[in-house]
Amino acid sequence: MYRYRLYGSWLPGLVLIVLGAIFLAENYFGTTLRNWWALFILIPAVGALASGYAMWRDGDRDGAVGPIVGGLAFVGLTAVFLFDLPLGQLWPVFLIIAGVGLLVSRRGSSWG
Repeated sequence: MYRYRLYGSWLPGLVLIVLGAIFLAENYFGTTLRNWWALFILIPAVGALASGYAMWRDGDRDGAVGPIVGGLAFVGLTAVFLFDLPLGQLWPVFLIIAGVGLLVSRRGSSWG
């Protein structure tokens, strides 16, 4: 129950900090985020990274690779949409991330 309360307290705080930073940047720099909806992609990213970190901390290194790679892919996708980067040119990066994730997860297991 203590873990749930700790998780429940830092996530809303992080959301408020990010929203405040976005609005502050809009006020001072005069730019607006046209694709602000991409920030909602960070919700599953934070969940995946948090579960991967929990698995890593509990000693399940091989099981943590999948959620961490998935969370990083969501963060990358958010950056592509948020900053209007060309997805048509950057999609191979996601294949590379998936391949590295597979290689890292196989490293600890036996091949035979």
